Amino acid sequence: MQVTYRTTTVSHGGRMTRIVSWILLLVGFGLLAGSGFAAWSEIQFRRVAVETDGRVVQMLTRSSRDRDGRSSRTYTPVFAFNLPNGKEVRAEGSVASNPPCCTVGEAVRVRYDPARPERAAMAGFMESWFVATLLGGMGAIFAGFGVLTMRVFGRRGVAAAAVAALPSFAVPLAGLRRELTREGPRWYVQARWQDPRSGVARLFESAPLPFDPVPQMRQMTAVQVQFDPSQPDGPYWMDLSFLAPPAPGADATMAAGPVRRG
Repeated sequence: MQVTYRTTTVSHGGRMTRIVSWILLLVGFGLLAGSGFAAWSEIQFRRVAVETDGRVVQMLTRSSRDRDGRSSRTYTPVFAFNLPNGKEVRAEGSVASNPPCCTVGEAVRVRYDPARPERAAMAGFMESWFVATLLGGMGAIFAGFGVLTMRVFGRRGVAAAAVAALPSFAVPLAGLRRELTREGPRWYVQARWQDPRSGVARLFESAPLPFDPVPQMRQMTAVQVQFDPSQPDGPYWMDLSFLAPPAPGADATMAAGPVRRG
C-alpha cells in the first residue's frame, strides 16, 4: 500500500526503517559513551602522571588473516624508562599500527603513574587521544545516520497516518498514462473527481505500476481514493490493492481495451 502526495510516494513498510534507526542510534550513542570514557580516563591519568625520558626497546609484530586469505601485520612498541631510584620499567604501547610508529632505540617521552609505574604510556596524540577520537568519530557518524533516518521515517509516518484517517470516495476512472523508464514501461491509473459544491475538478494518479492494469480493470468505472475534499492539494491514496502482478510468462501489456471511464 502506498501513499501518494503530489509527486511524492511514501511507503507504509516503515517498521524495519524504525528498527534500523534505533539500532544506529544505540550503536552511535554507545560509541560516543566509549569515546567519553576513554577521554575521561586519559584526563584522570594525566592528573597523577609524571613525565620522563624513555626509549623504544622492541617492536612486537602481530599477524592476522582475513576471510579472503590476505594477511596483514601490525606493530606495537615496547618502551622502557627508569624510575628515580634507578629501576627500569618496561611497558607495551596501547596502539598498534602499520607502518610502525617508531623504531627500536628511538627516544620517546613517557608518562607514568608514580604509585603504579607499570601504568605508563608514551606521550603523543596516538597514545593519548587516538581511541577517544576514533570512537567519537564513528559514534557521531552512526548517531547522525540514525537521527537522519528517524526524521525521514517520522515525516513519512505522519503522512501515512494522516492519509489513513481520510474519508474514502469512489472516484470515476479517467484514463491510463504509460511512461517508458530505464527499468521498463510503467503505468499510472488516473481518476478524476469534481467537487459538487465548487465544481473544481481534481485529477488523481496512482503510484507507478510495473505491469498494465487494463486487463484487470476493464469492467471497472471507478476506484477508491482516500482524500480530503476541502484540501485541493492535500495528500491522497488510491486503493489498487486488488491488482495482482501477471503470472510469469504472461503478456502484461496485452491489449484488452481501454479502462471504462465514469
